Amino acid sequence: MRKIVAGAVFPLAIAFLGLDQAPAFAQATQGGIEEVTVTATRRAESLNKVPMSITAFTSDRLDQINAKSFGDLVAYTPGVNFNADTNAISIRGVNSAAGDATTGIYIDDTPIQLRTLGFGSDNALPAVFDLERVEVLRGPQGTLFGAGSEGGTVRFITPTPSLTDFQVFGRSEVSTTQDGAPSYEAGLALGGPIADDKLGFRVSGWWRHDGGWIDHVDPYTGNTIAKNDNHTETYVLRGELLWQATSNLAITPSVFYQNRNVNNDDEYWVALSDPGSGRYINETPEQMGNKDRFVLPAVKVDWNLGGADLISNTSYFDRKQVVQDYSGTLYNLSYFQQSESTGVLPIDYSTPCTGGLCLNAPQPLLLPGAINLPGFGPYRSTNYVTNTQRNFTQEVRVQSNDPNDQLVWVVGAFFTQQRQLSVEEIHDPQLAALTDYLWGDPTVGGCYGPPTGDVLLDVWCEDLLPNGDDYINHTLGHERQIALFGNATYAITPDLKLQVGARIAKTHFDYDNYADGPQDFGPNTPNSGKQNETPFTPMANLTWQISDDDMLYATVSKGYRIGGANAQFPIGACTEITQAPGAYNSDTVVNYEAGSKDNFLNNRLQLSGSVFYLNWSNIQQLNYLPSCGFQYTANVGSARSTGFDLEGEWLPIDALDIDFSLGYTDAEFTTTSIAGGQLLASKGDKLPGSPWTFSLGAQYNGQVLGHDAFIRADYEYQSQTATDVVTHDPLASSFDPALVANPEQNIVRLKAGATFGNTIVTLFADNLFNSHPQLDLAHQDSDTLLFEATALRPRTIGVTLTYRN
Repeated sequence: MRKIVAGAVFPLAIAFLGLDQAPAFAQATQGGIEEVTVTATRRAESLNKVPMSITAFTSDRLDQINAKSFGDLVAYTPGVNFNADTNAISIRGVNSAAGDATTGIYIDDTPIQLRTLGFGSDNALPAVFDLERVEVLRGPQGTLFGAGSEGGTVRFITPTPSLTDFQVFGRSEVSTTQDGAPSYEAGLALGGPIADDKLGFRVSGWWRHDGGWIDHVDPYTGNTIAKNDNHTETYVLRGELLWQATSNLAITPSVFYQNRNVNNDDEYWVALSDPGSGRYINETPEQMGNKDRFVLPAVKVDWNLGGADLISNTSYFDRKQVVQDYSGTLYNLSYFQQSESTGVLPIDYSTPCTGGLCLNAPQPLLLPGAINLPGFGPYRSTNYVTNTQRNFTQEVRVQSNDPNDQLVWVVGAFFTQQRQLSVEEIHDPQLAALTDYLWGDPTVGGCYGPPTGDVLLDVWCEDLLPNGDDYINHTLGHERQIALFGNATYAITPDLKLQVGARIAKTHFDYDNYADGPQDFGPNTPNSGKQNETPFTPMANLTWQISDDDMLYATVSKGYRIGGANAQFPIGACTEITQAPGAYNSDTVVNYEAGSKDNFLNNRLQLSGSVFYLNWSNIQQLNYLPSCGFQYTANVGSARSTGFDLEGEWLPIDALDIDFSLGYTDAEFTTTSIAGGQLLASKGDKLPGSPWTFSLGAQYNGQVLGHDAFIRADYEYQSQTATDVVTHDPLASSFDPALVANPEQNIVRLKAGATFGNTIVTLFADNLFNSHPQLDLAHQDSDTLLFEATALRPRTIGVTLTYRN
């Protein structure tokens, strides 16, 4: 329910093209709120007529809020939490770091979400440039969008080439971040007919440099390695052809390429930084980078059969990510520190202090703001996680094409074959020297002496792998899914409609794994596993169109995510578990929802809202074993999520546009979860996330010196994250009282712009009051004194030039 055009942050100066048509901005400030069309039901419908909780961002709305990524949309989307570090999207509290995805992520008709095979399994998200629309569908979407959509689905929808009109869209921007580096961007999209009414094209390219604000300092010398080191480069290229082969047959091949390179992450060391004065310091020895690229070729076929349309989508998603998911240095030192204090590794208490460390009174290896290895010299160990996806997807559906029929329907078949690789490595050529430094006399237990007779210590002291790794975990997974689905809406009366849908799938998952290296207590025997299931996901909906302006609906729907199997690891190295974990099953969500969509005041006020009650059962949860550093997935526990979402837009006068969103989610475990003898969560523990989200925006449109102009202000609020979560449960294995909840976030954005010909020049200030709450506080384990956190981007001021004809 967004006003499609009013107040967009409009067009880039391409005046030399001679396109002098008045921009849409000047045409949409009169009358009521314009209609938005969505395809959440796999057919084009007015957003106000779709009986579902949806937030839709049109291309003009994306311009209006100056969005660059999905993270910029979250504040305007009730019921959604987002982790920018892992790209994890939680809808209505449904989110898990284990197993398959809980939120479906689609580029057009292609799912791209990632299964968790190991550490650092991060989703890829497309940049928000040259998109027709972004749709966020709340609640399970298992019928039409299949596995991985049990909490909801996010759809990035690209524009289709025009066969009649030449189109140009461009955007450029320059900005500066307080106490940081400048950012730049430039993008251009062109499209139009090659042969009128027969062949059309659209191509686009976008580049953005996000400047950093965190300084990288050498922990051993104190010298600055690089200022503003957490900068990012993003490149996007996209091309699409539309061939109208006949009046009834259209074929659309496309390709989408994206390359994102994060130079260093956004974490800073808490003890060394002072966000209030703009001082952000990171002394992690390694460069915590993230290189992520994907290419997505696809072919869509749309064939009008007369009374129905046949639609086919064929695609291949090819992605590679190499990320330093965690610091190998800090992880190793925290692990060795824990080993000293717990006696997991033997200590010779008769040995004198080595390098200043007295082993009979072990000292912390990680101090709040320093690495504590006196006499050893610089130590660095680097973690690399490589994720690849090779996903082939084919969907064919047939659907009725007259929305006024008494029976409107869609039936289809879906097939996907996914190949996913996860390789986790710790590169540590100094391991032998460090263990000798920590445990003293080589003849007693050092890595250069004879075998000690202690199996654990001797394993630690084995030679490194030939490439210098002390740990490697290599898992190759295959996921196959064949599904049949159908959805039908029957008009019992012109105003009362019943919708039913179902999807049945045959799923298969298998993996092959090997692991090696002294930190893996290896080499380990290669192992494999598999899981086969036949999930069924129905839905039903009843809609009452009270009038053209008012609608009520009630829905019950089910979602699921595919089960899997755990890679094996040396159980003898872990104190928390005695039996190797095996396969795990699907978990399911059943959602009960009631909502309304209403227009008031002659379409000058639009409201939509829903209340929901969601049951999540047989949850795939991650069990991390701190004694050995391994983790596995198990089906344990259930949860309940209740809440509501409300969105609206109001035009009190033609020149003033006000929009808002409000969401509340209360998600908690309803049973106690125990796996491998460890308590993962107690009944009543909250699921992570912020219960309350709120946004309010106001835009005034007018004339300044004969030019169309606007001024806009946005306020975004996110409440403190839940405090009574499992990490604050004294009985839970992950109990860590030092991990405080994220505080509330209050962000104000301000922008003003004017139209010059076909160009809108916009001045903006993001995070106007330079809010700097400490977010995502973390340390390696509960005994580690060194804490890291992330921050919002400090106040950023800039100018945007945008063009759209």
